[in-house]
Amino acid sequence: MDKNVLVTVTGLLFTGSGEDEKDYIDVITPGQYYRRDDRHYLIYDEMLEGCDTPIHNLIIIAPEKISIRKNGVVATEMVFRSRQTTNTYYSTPFGNLDLSVTTRRIDVTVKEEQIEADIRYRLTINGEQKNDCFVKLLVQPQAENSGFKLC
Repeated sequence: MDKNVLVTVTGLLFTGSGEDEKDYIDVITPGQYYRRDDRHYLIYDEMLEGCDTPIHNLIIIAPEKISIRKNGVVATEMVFRSRQTTNTYYSTPFGNLDLSVTTRRIDVTVKEEQIEADIRYRLTINGEQKNDCFVKLLVQPQAENSGFKLC
């Protein structure tokens, strides 16, 4: 796969039982891809609504886990290992959140020109709130005429 890629991250966070109690994630952005040994690395920037500075993201897809690192106005490293719980902090301008991530399932499909990852997990925030979540990641070569360019 080319070094310049298009990264699509979609997801859903269930915050309750009603239809209005869902938060959607939908990010489509250019990024950089490289592979070292049996690990796939994705680097991309993400803009949050109301923020002027980007969040720098690094996703590492390894045979046994997926890790997502964010640095900027928010910072965290979430590690997903199938049927395991990991703990981390999510730093925000308003303070830190204590996160516990229980990964239910990870599915990764690697093809010559595409990587797909599906993560199903339960999120506990500050020891209280439990949410069922999923994140889907799609990585594919960036089309030359897509209009997406990295600065």
